[in-house]
Amino acid sequence: MQESHAWTRRPPAANVVTIDDIAFPLDPTNAEQAGEWDGDDGAYWATYHREYERLLEVFDATLVEAGEVGRDDRVLDIGCGTGATTRAVATRATDGTVLGLDLSGPMLAIARTAADGAGIRNVAFVQGDAQVYPFDPQSFDVAVSRMGCMFFGDPARAFANIGAALRPDGRLALTVWQTQAANGWITAIDEALGEPLSEDDEPDGYLPGPFSLADPALCTSFLLRAGFLDIAVTALDLPLAFGTVDDARAFLETWIEEDDPGTRAQASASLQRMLTEAATVDGVHLPSATWLVTARRP
Repeated sequence: MQESHAWTRRPPAANVVTIDDIAFPLDPTNAEQAGEWDGDDGAYWATYHREYERLLEVFDATLVEAGEVGRDDRVLDIGCGTGATTRAVATRATDGTVLGLDLSGPMLAIARTAADGAGIRNVAFVQGDAQVYPFDPQSFDVAVSRMGCMFFGDPARAFANIGAALRPDGRLALTVWQTQAANGWITAIDEALGEPLSEDDEPDGYLPGPFSLADPALCTSFLLRAGFLDIAVTALDLPLAFGTVDDARAFLETWIEEDDPGTRAQASASLQRMLTEAATVDGVHLPSATWLVTARRP
C-alpha cells in the first residue's frame, strides 16, 4: 500500500495548527498527525472520498448496532473524516444529535457538504483534536469511531478525554484494523504493486498509524487506563467493496508513486490482473480483518 497518500505523517511547524485563521488546541503528540491530515493526506482523502466511503461503509451499520444508538441519543463520531459514519448514525438518532470531530479541514468540508445535500439537520462538524478537545462533561450518550482512533499520540489520554464526555454508563464502539498481514485487501494490492509485506512493516509496540491498535491486549489496556469497563474486542471479517474493475484500477493507480512510464504501466497491468481475478457480479471485493471494540463508562 502506498504510504504517500493514505498514511504518511509529516510534522507541522507548531503545536497549534491554523487553518483559514481558525486555530484549535492540539496535543503536541498529535502535531505530526494534524500536519498530514490537514495537509496532503486529508486533501487526497477528500478528493477520493467516494472511493474511501465505498470501501469503509460496510462498518457503519455495525457501529450503529454495537453502540446501541437510540432515537434520542447524543452521539460523538471520533475522527469522522468525510462524515459517512456521522450521517449513518444521524439516521438512527433522528431526535438526537451527532457531532463529528476530525483534524482534517479538507475532509470536514466534504462532510458538511454531504450532510447538507442529504438534508440531514441533526449533525454538526468540528475541527479539533479528540485528545484535548474541551467537550462538555457527560454531554454524549454514545461515542463511535470508524478507523479514527489508531492515530492518537497518547491513546490513554485520548480515550480518557472521550470518556469524560460520555454520561455515566455511556457507550463506546469503534472499529480498528487488525495486523497488516491479516488484511487480504492490503496484501493483495501491495503484491500487485510489487511491494510485498516484510516483517519490518509490522510495528513493535505502539506507534500511531493504521495498525497501531491491532493488538487487542494493547487496545484494551488503553481503555482500562482511561477508566472504561466491560471492554470487548470482537473479530470482524467483512469484505471491502472497490466497485467495478475499472473503477478500482483507476483509484488504486493513484497509489503508484513511480514516475517511469514503463514501471507505471507494469504496475497498472498487475493491478488489472488482480482485480479481474477478484471480481464478482457485484464488483471487486477484497477481504479485510478488523476488530470491533466496545466498552462503557462506569
